[in-house]
Amino acid sequence: MTASRLEMDPPLSTPTRQTSGRGNNHILAGDTTQEVRNTSSKLPSDGILEQSVSQMTTMLSNIVEHHGRANQRLASLEEDLAHAKLEEEKLNAMIQALEK
Repeated sequence: MTASRLEMDPPLSTPTRQTSGRGNNHILAGDTTQEVRNTSSKLPSDGILEQSVSQMTTMLSNIVEHHGRANQRLASLEEDLAHAKLEEEKLNAMIQALEK
């Protein structure tokens, strides 16, 4: 009679496995081949990974695009501010001339 799979394979949370601060789906240095297999079986399938990568790529693309637009808007606002400061200087000069 063969032992059940649970009896043959130690659970991932055995004291010999250092998982401090990590979930059980991380492959760590020193893991046995069986621990790597057990961990790998818990990881998402390729389809899910591809979908996640695609979603992250789209999100990053949107962030980069938004960042570019924000930088353009910032440059425009800085230009507007520079013009406003020039106008303020002109108005202050006119006020000083009128006060004399």
